[in-house]
Amino acid sequence: MQVRVKVPATSANLGPGFDVAGLALTLYNTFVFELQENGLEITGTPPQFANEDNMTYQAFAQAAQRCGLEFGGVKIDFSGDVPYTRGLGSSSTCIVAGIVAAFAFKNHNPDRQAVLELATEIEGHPDNVAPAIFGGMTVSVMDNEKVKTLNLPIKNDYRFVALIPPFTLSTEASRKVLPETLTRKDAISNVAHLALLVASLLNGDDAGLKQGFHDSLHQPYRGKLIKGYQEIMDILAQDDKVLGCYLSGAGPTLMALISEKDTLGVVRIKEELGELLEDWQVVKLELDTRGYTVDFE
Repeated sequence: MQVRVKVPATSANLGPGFDVAGLALTLYNTFVFELQENGLEITGTPPQFANEDNMTYQAFAQAAQRCGLEFGGVKIDFSGDVPYTRGLGSSSTCIVAGIVAAFAFKNHNPDRQAVLELATEIEGHPDNVAPAIFGGMTVSVMDNEKVKTLNLPIKNDYRFVALIPPFTLSTEASRKVLPETLTRKDAISNVAHLALLVASLLNGDDAGLKQGFHDSLHQPYRGKLIKGYQEIMDILAQDDKVLGCYLSGAGPTLMALISEKDTLGVVRIKEELGELLEDWQVVKLELDTRGYTVDFE
């Protein structure tokens, strides 16, 4: 028997929602698992990732131990479109897939809350793994090592324009530049803007989104690691049809939010940014509302 797990890309933080908010997007990685008598076989990845340090395998092994799945060996085949270390949750797709597959071999209907708790334990924070599991936009809180996640019913229909640069930025490197403490002013600012962002999405108040995406906690510091960051963000902020823009996850991908009626948004953004987007990918995505899917073959 084979277990096939398809996991969506995610975009975390959404400006002021650092380690709290995230959403799932219509870009996917797919993993096919098959138990075997012994050994580990990983295909579809660069050779340096085809070993026991592979994040998907590590998650699978931890989940197998958690749920009591005994296995001698496993074959994992990977395929997908989520770029690696670009701020679109590639590591979360690996972690979620490994956990779901192990749970699925043990029980054909994995409990998503159990998947969330182990994924958060492995990842360290729930903002990326939660939307990959539940789909849509999520907010998560950790309390005594328990994770509480809720979906937000976004009122309007949006499109997400991902500006993906040709270079990578590791989460570890992007966390090193963050300040250890915040001023009271900056802390209040982030709470206020996250509240405004959530309220605007729930009520369909597009006018509040551009202000709601404002952040004082991580974007001013991480942006300095990304060539052209401030110029791009300034130009997007001046576009009245761009409803908001933010740094996706730890970066370096930048995300612009537009209305689903703005059919020329991608063309316009490319023209406005011009040479600043040299060798960058510009991809229009939608909100994934399902989270991961699992099938048996």
